Amino acid sequence: MRDYDNSAISADLQDKNGGMDNGGVLPSSQMFLHLPSEFARNALIYASYVGHNICDHTYLVRRSSFDYYLLAVVDSGGMFFHYDGKRFDVHAGEVLLLDCRKPHTYGAIDSAVFRYIYFRGGSSDEYYRLLAGTQGYYTRPARSVEMQSAIQSIFALVTDATYDEHRISVQLYRILAALAGSDGHGESVQNAAVLRAIAYMERHFFEKLTIEQIADEVNLSEYYFSRLFRRCTSMSPHAYLVNLRITMARQLLTGSQKSVERIAEECGFHSTTNFIRSFREHVGCTPKQFRRAAMTEGQQEERK
Repeated sequence: MRDYDNSAISADLQDKNGGMDNGGVLPSSQMFLHLPSEFARNALIYASYVGHNICDHTYLVRRSSFDYYLLAVVDSGGMFFHYDGKRFDVHAGEVLLLDCRKPHTYGAIDSAVFRYIYFRGGSSDEYYRLLAGTQGYYTRPARSVEMQSAIQSIFALVTDATYDEHRISVQLYRILAALAGSDGHGESVQNAAVLRAIAYMERHFFEKLTIEQIADEVNLSEYYFSRLFRRCTSMSPHAYLVNLRITMARQLLTGSQKSVERIAEECGFHSTTNFIRSFREHVGCTPKQFRRAAMTEGQQEERK
């Protein structure tokens, strides 16, 4: 999977699908494009476009059709949608599921930061019918820890030079299953505490965080918080934090020219040595090898 210039790809996609793009995507946004294998097209739920958009008020997308389902999670600000003759808004902390094969228009309300996944295949049609029902689209508060964990895993996987379609398909199933299992009436106090902890880690991952600090932030003892976090996410708080830092490091390695030492510092690792060791354990190669492989892949795709 290759990291592309978001605004250029966005405009290109919309031109091919009867749409228009008025810009508004800021340079720090990212999009990852993957062309699925024949096996994925026939057997898996697969993601072709995964990204993170930071938009100003001029952001606008209008399409007559796009042959994917859209999963979007709004992290801040808000977005408006025109779909099936209806106007509705999606605000910070909410998730949207939309069938893009119908005409649709959406844009930012003042400004917006959101993550998105365009996917299809497998049992995605059945899940969409289950979730959207007669309303025709699906919106809910994005409170599911299972869903947030799966989205985080997908963003980690798409920045991996090896790109594992099977593991990404598993995470997409996790997201859809989590949405299908939600009653829409909010999660427990314990679940909310874990979500607050995840949000805190995402805002402060570059700092020298301790598990005790994170537990204090959500008013729980370190012992109870660690057990609760593992029960909700199937990983320890420390493992989640390291995984988050590795994900950010992957993005910087493929999307910037910053040195390995600088990336280690910006991603919250105690030392470059610690960063390289953790990166090798999670990715299977050193940061320099990962960057070199990503550059080689990009050059090969440019020659196609």
